[in-house]
Formats: sequence, structure tokens, C-alpha cells
Amino acid sequence: MPKIKQETLDAQQREQLLQKLEKIGKRYWEKNWKESMALPEGLSIEDKESVLRYLLLRVLLNQQGDTDKVKELARELFNTFKETLLYNPSQVEQQFESALEVFHKVGGQRGSEIYRVGALGGIKPLSLFLYRLFAFNIFICTISSFYSLVKDKINIGVSALWEFLRDDPILDGGWVGNDPKAARMLTNWFVWLFSGVWNELPIDLSETMMIVDGQVGKIFCRTGALETVSYEKTRPYIILAKDMRKDIESIVKVTPRVAPMLVDEGAFQVAKNWCSDIQPNCHNCPLFSLCLAGQGSKKHLRWTAYKKFET
Repeated sequence: MPKIKQETLDAQQREQLLQKLEKIGKRYWEKNWKESMALPEGLSIEDKESVLRYLLLRVLLNQQGDTDKVKELARELFNTFKETLLYNPSQVEQQFESALEVFHKVGGQRGSEIYRVGALGGIKPLSLFLYRLFAFNIFICTISSFYSLVKDKINIGVSALWEFLRDDPILDGGWVGNDPKAARMLTNWFVWLFSGVWNELPIDLSETMMIVDGQVGKIFCRTGALETVSYEKTRPYIILAKDMRKDIESIVKVTPRVAPMLVDEGAFQVAKNWCSDIQPNCHNCPLFSLCLAGQGSKKHLRWTAYKKFET
């Protein structure tokens, strides 16, 4: 794993950058949280137990998948099986043909529209879908109230909830990696619901998690917020976000008055709307005045999330 040090923003500029990212993330999240969670129309937000169970399945299915397709898959499963999906998923397995019909309806004959076959090392998309559905089924059978379980963990602390979701031996069969981004995302979603939607718990959002996918990592590298960049050995300008997550989290945690989950979302939205890998729209980007790449540094601009930079 090659690393290189680069010029960085000064402390004041970095703080301003993170505060701007948080504002972008907060504005997006307040407007779009229901769509991001892909809550189906037939599921009331006040049915707290059902919402939490649905989101667990939604996040389990999301890993390695096309996000829009996974949203559609989760909604279609709920619309087909209703409460049975959330409270007696073993019956869904008994109605395998119906579940298979939903999977093919959304993902095509082989499911490759949901999960990219070539990226899975020979694992069929259907296998991925089935073992995650099975992990959800087994977990649900072991609990009486997921709502109470989640609330008890949050009362201990946000990290307690994250560690539970990450380390549960049953859910572990559905996650990807030792520190799955999916468990971090689900933790943030639950915190948002309990604190910002249901107003049940006064939670400090500074305790929330960062996902730090490739797009988020790219923003920290291109702007100059991050000093040490990790990148792929065979493709020198493609960053390795997972290897920089701890450093990025540390930068955010020492910055006062910012929420990690909102900074993360803000960085993702900047990457999605302005800071594309190959032809970024720097002059219209809200970070332009605080970004070293935007100010003309080609050494910073070369960092990309997934595509090889064309010199």
C-alpha cells in the first residue's frame, strides 16, 4: 500500500472546509433522509419496530450493490410480503418462488443489475441475496423487540450500538469486512431517527460515524484536508479510502461543532454533484475557495475514487 505526503490546508482553512461540508450534508439529509432510507409508502414512520427491522434488511442488502436497485428491491420485497417480511421472514423463504420473482424483476434474469457479477469473485448475485436474507431471518428470530434493543444500546452510547451491529455473530454473516461501512451507515440512520425524527433521545451528533467510501476519501485528498494519501500500487492515482478512514475521522473529531455523519454526507454530495473523477466542475463547486485542487494544484486533482486519472 503506497503512501505519499502532500501539501495541506492550514488549520483554519480545514475547519472552514469541514463546517461547509457539514452544512451541505445537513441540508441534503434533512430533505432526503426518507428517500435515502428507501422507506416504502406503506410503512408508517411511527411504526418504530417495523421501521428499524426494515432498515436492517435494507442495509444488509445494500452492500456491493447498485444503491438505486437495492432501494427498489427492498421496497418491492416489503410491498410483496408486508409485515411477514419483518416479523416472520422464514415464511418468505417458504415462498421462495415469490422472493425469486421479486429479485429477477428488479435485478434481471441473473440479478446482475443489482450486484455486479464481475466484482464478486465468482459469487452469484442470487447467492449474495439469499445468504443476507437468511442472516436477517435468523437474527429476527432471536429477538423480541429490535426497537428496545437499539434504544438500550444508544442509551449506553452511539459506539455501543455500532459495536453491537458490527460484532453480532449472526449479522456478521451478512456484513462485508471487519469494520463494515454498512454497520456504520445503519448506526447513523438509527441515531437520526431517535434524535431527529422521533425526538426520543438527546444524542450528540458529534458521536456519529463516518462511512468514508471512495468518493468521500477523494474529497479529503483533493481539497488538501488530508496530508497522507494511500493509493493503489498498480493504479497510482486511485485512492484507498478504507486505509485513510482513521486519519479522516481523526481530523473531523478534533474539529469543533461538526457532526461526522453530516460531514461524510456533505463530501459525498460534493463528489456526486461537482467533483467527478475525470472532469470536475471546480468553478461551480461550493468548496472552490477552500480546495487546493480547485485552486489549480494538479497534484491534488489527480486523486480519484475509481477511475484512472488521465494526464
